[in-house]
Amino acid sequence: MALLDSIVDAQLTVVDEEHRVVFSWFGGSGVNIYDEDGREVDYFSISTGRNGKLTPKAVRAAIDRVRRAANDDDDDE
Repeated sequence: MALLDSIVDAQLTVVDEEHRVVFSWFGGSGVNIYDEDGREVDYFSISTGRNGKLTPKAVRAAIDRVRRAANDDDDDE
């Protein structure tokens, strides 16, 4: 499956060129992470809290936190 086929219905995508992955949010409570070939390589969920609905801004903030944590792990190696 091609990467574009995997993310075509995403409401938000964030490309991480350094790690060669794309974070994709499809409107639910989680973010799928795809490699360049369109294979899902990871997934993380996001708490919706009391609101129960995520916004693109909140999802982008969660993706940024995950990316920073990954970068911190890279720095430790």
